[in-house]
Amino acid sequence: MSVIPAVIPARGGSKGVPRKNLRPLGGKPLIAWTIEQVLATDGLHPYVSTEDDEIADVATRFGASVIRRPPDLATDTSASEPVIEHAIDVITGGTGRPDNVMFLQATSPVRLPGTLQRAVAEFTATGVDSMVGVVPAEIFLWQRDPQVQALYPFQARPRRQDMTPEQLRYRETGSLYLTRTEIYQHEHNRLGGRIGLFVMDTSEGMDIDTHDDFERAEYLFRNSSPTG
Repeated sequence: MSVIPAVIPARGGSKGVPRKNLRPLGGKPLIAWTIEQVLATDGLHPYVSTEDDEIADVATRFGASVIRRPPDLATDTSASEPVIEHAIDVITGGTGRPDNVMFLQATSPVRLPGTLQRAVAEFTATGVDSMVGVVPAEIFLWQRDPQVQALYPFQARPRRQDMTPEQLRYRETGSLYLTRTEIYQHEHNRLGGRIGLFVMDTSEGMDIDTHDDFERAEYLFRNSSPTG
């Protein structure tokens, strides 16, 4: 099996939590957790895409290859897809492309041991074109506008243990995407073609975007071993 590049975008100019990719969490920089999870997985290699010298140094120290991101792909409004496409071009030297690419966000540091290996195996076994990491989601949702309305049949409220597969819902975590590179080439999107859901443990649904998120993550890492 050829090695799948696992691209980890890490911009230096994050606004919600300044320098969050380097902020210590559980005794190491936030980004280090994702790098180490990739290195612990057969058939993957970590690439950190960044415009920031300090992030590049930390990424190298923890075992990742660094892709220097051009400034126009490192703005507050930069989308992720062009960053992944740039990384693919750099990795291949502009000639050819890997069959698949994994996109991981450093702001989702909780991935249990074996999760990435299981994702690769499931992607291969199912033959999907793209796969998105999800966690089970709350189904008892309401909307307020334009009028109050339940988004589930409250007259016959189902018990969780009695729910059929058709009643279950899942939330996209942003933690993990695995995609055939031709999808990026033709659709310029991380998802396309036949899409598969990769169901992760609820604990893996963490996304650090605010100071409150970081405080919750610090509490979790102090009081448990969320990555094994």
